[in-house]
Amino acid sequence: MKTLLLFFLLGASTMVRSEVPPAPAALPQGSLYALDATWTNQAGKKVVWKESTGSIRVVAVGYATCKGLCPRIIADMQRIEKELTAGELARCRFTFVTLDPKNDGVPELKALGERHKLDDARWDLLTGEEDALLDLAVALGIRYDRLPNGIDFVHSYQIAVIGPDGSLRHKWTESGQGAQPSIEAIRKAMTK
Repeated sequence: MKTLLLFFLLGASTMVRSEVPPAPAALPQGSLYALDATWTNQAGKKVVWKESTGSIRVVAVGYATCKGLCPRIIADMQRIEKELTAGELARCRFTFVTLDPKNDGVPELKALGERHKLDDARWDLLTGEEDALLDLAVALGIRYDRLPNGIDFVHSYQIAVIGPDGSLRHKWTESGQGAQPSIEAIRKAMTK
């Protein structure tokens, strides 16, 4: 029954939005870095999504109070992080975007980072406008919805690797899949 409910919530509740906007001339069509979003990170600093061009981002969504899937997603992102060299890490940003911008402000994201021992030099824990979150989720194919309890969310397990030009290079969509395909996608993105 729970599986059926989860399937229904994920499938029936996803809102439909427009596709990724046309990319500026310097970016390929469909570039995720063409999305018009300004986020706030765990330090209270603005992160302009379009300024990500040239960086590789490892991106996931979740929320700070999650006790289920989100800690696993963060742990899997840390597995990717641990396998990269210092030079590779210098070209990557690990990005966790909250599904709950109303409740996940700077203090909650800062606490999340501290709880998981995330290095602010490499990690962006982001909150922002709900429209920007929805645009990013749709562009990445992530489904989510708030549960009837009004606190928790049901959402896709996904860690996306976005190349320096904003192209989607890889999606890790099952927790048992392992980090190696994501690591290989990051390394391949660095050679182009």
